[in-house]
Amino acid sequence: MTGGNGRVGKELQNWGIEPLLCDVTDPLQIIDSVSSTKPDLIIHLAAISDIDLCEKKENAQKVIDVNLRGTYNVLDVAEKFQTKVVMLSSDHVFDGKWNLFRRGYSEDSNPNPMNFYGYSKFAAEGLSNTFSNFKIVRTSYLFDAERLKGKEFQSQPTFIHRSFMYLPHFVSRLLQYCGKFDDMPTITHITGSKVASWYKFMSSFEDVSPRNVEPDYTFAPRPRCAGLRTKYKFFNPVSYETGISEMLGSR
Repeated sequence: MTGGNGRVGKELQNWGIEPLLCDVTDPLQIIDSVSSTKPDLIIHLAAISDIDLCEKKENAQKVIDVNLRGTYNVLDVAEKFQTKVVMLSSDHVFDGKWNLFRRGYSEDSNPNPMNFYGYSKFAAEGLSNTFSNFKIVRTSYLFDAERLKGKEFQSQPTFIHRSFMYLPHFVSRLLQYCGKFDDMPTITHITGSKVASWYKFMSSFEDVSPRNVEPDYTFAPRPRCAGLRTKYKFFNPVSYETGISEMLGSR
């Protein structure tokens, strides 16, 4: 995998997946790493995913270099080595405006990003028209005990809806997906089985007293009713409540 130092990457390492030691903006580093490890499949995680950082104009070129050109570099090298690639994408490729019943977007919903991060991931997804060795897994908000500590958890705009999923649940299904790569569609959603507001999600924790946080326009734009669903039945659906129960039980 690329991006092994991120949250998903660290969880994947717990499952025995090895990181590629390379900078995705440097094709020569990717060649060296792929040629020495000879992977059958690369899980492409490397990306700049801080929504507010991506939105700042001074960071635009860096975001393009990593999220779009970096993906191209990985795919180009992987194609030469006949290696398959799965990229992790996001529900931020949707605008969250039409989803009035909060069912979530399916794989055949039309993307329409409303922030620069979403545009960069949507552009990277478009490389599937060029590379036949490339497939995409979209997800929504992945949580674990570490991520829910402190400021990030408490400061979320609670009017936003996501399809929350416990990180180990996601990773186990992602690995099942990778094992069936050839049978999978170009785009698949692996996400929690329910779409809920941050307020409802936070209310699931006894030690948290959520408050309705109104839109703060110091935030980058975010899809209000985001969240995903899938039209496929490859994996058993699992709710965020089940994930919270397992997470709290493992403490």
